[in-house]
Amino acid sequence: MKKNILLMVFIISISSILFACQSKGITTEISANPTAKSENDKRLSIKNDFKRISISKTNGVNEITFDDKDTLKAFQVIFSSAVREPGIVDMAAPEFYMDVVYDKDNQQSLYLWIGEKGQRSTFMKTEDTNTIYTVSNDMTDKLIELVESRFN
Repeated sequence: MKKNILLMVFIISISSILFACQSKGITTEISANPTAKSENDKRLSIKNDFKRISISKTNGVNEITFDDKDTLKAFQVIFSSAVREPGIVDMAAPEFYMDVVYDKDNQQSLYLWIGEKGQRSTFMKTEDTNTIYTVSNDMTDKLIELVESRFN
């Protein structure tokens, strides 16, 4: 009787191990393609064909609009350097509200927190408030020059 129980436990253990190994192999094959996609998802996806940027401290009130080519080019550089930070975040209320306008029917809204000189700054898509994108200290200095100087 003991031998039968031990034999049964042994067979179940071996079967479980084999099944686990087989399942892991299948999972690896399936997840190979999403890994390539996740590399692209580490950047802030803002299309470069925007026509203007509107920024306000209170959503929609006292907006400052940027529409000259040099400033828009500077924002393109800033956006392209923004990198997704891992994990889920819980942020304080945004310092600035930003609308990236492509045409009258198409725009993307972002929240913006500008760091102090020499610190990082943070962007967040309004439709994904669990994910942030940060830019380098140099880009923060550029944001201070472009944005904060106009609100002070």
